[in-house]
Amino acid sequence: MRYLVTLFWAILLSNTAIFIISAVDGVPFNAMLATAFGVVITIFIVLLDTLNRDMGISDVAQEK
Repeated sequence: MRYLVTLFWAILLSNTAIFIISAVDGVPFNAMLATAFGVVITIFIVLLDTLNRDMGISDVAQEK
């Protein structure tokens, strides 16, 4: 479920950022590029979360 929320926010924020950047630069907005960028961000976050579990870093944080 947390990955669905991450995907939602990554797509929303990447679309917003690319819309603003394209408006400032005066180029047409490409929604497919922005959505693909959001998916790539989500995949990157999932990989970081997996690496975090493999290294045992999350276990240390729970001991406090």
